Amino acid sequence: MPPKRAAATKGSTCLQQSSTKRPAPPESDSESESEYRQRRKRNNIAVKKSREKSRARAQMTTARVEELRQENTELEAKINILSKELDLLKDLLVLRAGKKCGAADSEGAVTSPSEAAADSHSAAADPNLIDQDHGYVSQVKRIRKTR
Repeated sequence: MPPKRAAATKGSTCLQQSSTKRPAPPESDSESESEYRQRRKRNNIAVKKSREKSRARAQMTTARVEELRQENTELEAKINILSKELDLLKDLLVLRAGKKCGAADSEGAVTSPSEAAADSHSAAADPNLIDQDHGYVSQVKRIRKTR
């Protein structure tokens, strides 16, 4: 067991040494000292630039996220409006098909459901017939106004 402790102690001293700052070069050589100071100065400038770029990138990302959230909210509202309109139009179509299905045409023949559905498409396009459909048109118009 003692070797394991020694290894752990060795590893911890290595970590301690690597986390300390690098000592400045000896001050005896003024040329190397000035070079060291210049390198430190350039490094400090580079670090500041890098941090500024990072902050700017983070701000741009935050702004973009906010734009996308707002756009998402608007699109969800539009989906809700269009879904309501679709439901109303489906109800209108079913109502038209139901009226045509049970009714006899001018020759006395009863219309089949598929024929009634086909007729309801043309009936739904006729504004005079749509106005008779229990206020569905006014509901659709109200939904469209909220867009």
